[in-house]
Amino acid sequence: MENYASYSDERLAVLAKTDAAALETLLARYKKAVKSTARQYFLAVGEEDDLIQEGTIGLFRAINTYDGVSAFKNYAFTCIKSGIISAVRKSTSGKNKPLLYYVPIYVGEDEDKNSLIKGEIVDPEEEYINSEAAKEFMERIKAALSGYEYQILTLYLDGYSYADIAKLKGKNAKSVDNAVQRIRKKIAKVK
Repeated sequence: MENYASYSDERLAVLAKTDAAALETLLARYKKAVKSTARQYFLAVGEEDDLIQEGTIGLFRAINTYDGVSAFKNYAFTCIKSGIISAVRKSTSGKNKPLLYYVPIYVGEDEDKNSLIKGEIVDPEEEYINSEAAKEFMERIKAALSGYEYQILTLYLDGYSYADIAKLKGKNAKSVDNAVQRIRKKIAKVK
């Protein structure tokens, strides 16, 4: 097995198309980059691991489509970020919203799982109470945040990146990042 540690990213990207060891070396080099990029975003119906997975898929895409002309690092970061942003936008598009609230219908041996088939209905009172609790929680969050922070939160939850929010608000990305950090601290205190 060849030692790829001294190889450039560009050379590894070319070799990785046919050599599994070169691919593993390149993936290991960019593992931290994928994680740090994923931490900058929020997935409404997923976890950070889902974003890391999307970033890794973006890295694979970068390796498979790399033409050897430009610097691999820049191309890889662009593909990683693009994969993550695409996942965030899909999750906030509302296209799959009905799937988030599906009610499974089971047919089989387990009678407890066949409640809908037996005619039992989800309790509308419980559903109403849960929706009211969610509204109250959002009101408490809104009350805890400044107007600017609430606007930032809304855009952030809609899947906008820090750069996009900064552009929309006429601020710099650091200002947006600071606001998001304040928002996280304030929301953690909301009960």
